[in-house]
Amino acid sequence: MKTRITYPIAILLGFAASLLLGGWAPYESFLSTIVPVVKLLGIFVLFPVVFTLFMAAVASLRRYKDTLIVFSSTIFWALFTTLVLSFAGMALFLANPFGIGIKGPFTTSYQSNFFDFSTLLKMFFSENAFSQFTLSNTTLLPIMVVALFFGIALRPDKEALRPAYVVVNSFAEVMMRLTRIITIVGALFLLFISAEWFGTWKVTTLFKTNLSLFIGLALAVVAALGMLLPLLFGLFTRFKGGNPYRILFRTFPALLATGFSGSMLYGTTPLLALSQKNNGVRKRALGISVPLLTILGRGGSALVSTMVSLGLLYTLQGALPSIQIMVFIALGSALFSLGAAFSPGIEILFIVLMVFKGFQASAISVIEPQIILLLPILQIIAIIIDAAVIAYGTAFSSRIISTDDSVPQEQMM
Repeated sequence: MKTRITYPIAILLGFAASLLLGGWAPYESFLSTIVPVVKLLGIFVLFPVVFTLFMAAVASLRRYKDTLIVFSSTIFWALFTTLVLSFAGMALFLANPFGIGIKGPFTTSYQSNFFDFSTLLKMFFSENAFSQFTLSNTTLLPIMVVALFFGIALRPDKEALRPAYVVVNSFAEVMMRLTRIITIVGALFLLFISAEWFGTWKVTTLFKTNLSLFIGLALAVVAALGMLLPLLFGLFTRFKGGNPYRILFRTFPALLATGFSGSMLYGTTPLLALSQKNNGVRKRALGISVPLLTILGRGGSALVSTMVSLGLLYTLQGALPSIQIMVFIALGSALFSLGAAFSPGIEILFIVLMVFKGFQASAISVIEPQIILLLPILQIIAIIIDAAVIAYGTAFSSRIISTDDSVPQEQMM
């Protein structure tokens, strides 16, 4: 059965289970045990998969002399879409200004566990290359750095190197098969994850207290997924890269997995599998673009953070911020989204607090608890758009080096 059928069914079953069994102690105990396990299984093979694919992709790109174009197109897509989506958030807020209800005072404190950027350099180089594999379990950056060096050396420009090149590429095919297996089984994983999500977060309560915010966020999803990203993909590929809505439709199971898990790393495995199998993305573009975009392609987080920051500021001031302040917030959200990947699960909290530190640090103690209260909904919307940015960006990079990447319907997952 196709993943575009099994994944929505899994979410519906998870929702039904939360309605029927929510509050039953054995059910709650079972979920609390099984969900951490399936989330770990979802990313269990990711790091070796990314290492192998990135290394094989760099070697192949050097062989075909496409290294610069794939890296540059991926980075360009990430930065441009982040900027566009961030300012789209500002435009949507201007079209429908809203405030975010701030309750207080809060008696409990929350310690934000953000990434310490003073240690960022260690992500690139450590005393031993093998230690890169265990340096971090929250970002793919250390693995990508090691794979880059191996891939550069693996270029098959000499006869003695060709057997190694062939073996690595064959092993990369094994890794892709592994991602497809995990993606198929992932429908079962999503059943448990979505059941826990629906049971944990009381969505109706959040909607009632911040209806205007969620109307704005719904418009943001429609604008990003229905208009901006498809239009940008069409423009950058000169409308020769295929139907952009078909690209979105063929990878939306990965978007669902990413959103409900709340983890971009968890969604990376199905993104890899579905981008190649359904969208015909070349492996040598896939192995570079997807890992890079998990870090740089955070336009959805920038969009949501811009809207939330403006809504909070509107509530605090009791009036619309000036255009200069709005532009500053949009630019700040775009900038800080580049570092949000290092604080997984709390990307929106990180971006908004970093923006407020820039011009109204005194308000952080007031707004932080409210963001935490809304974080489940904010995260799922932001990270779904982030996953769409990755899906389109990967297809864009692949279409540049090979325009004919059509996949027969019967071969799709």
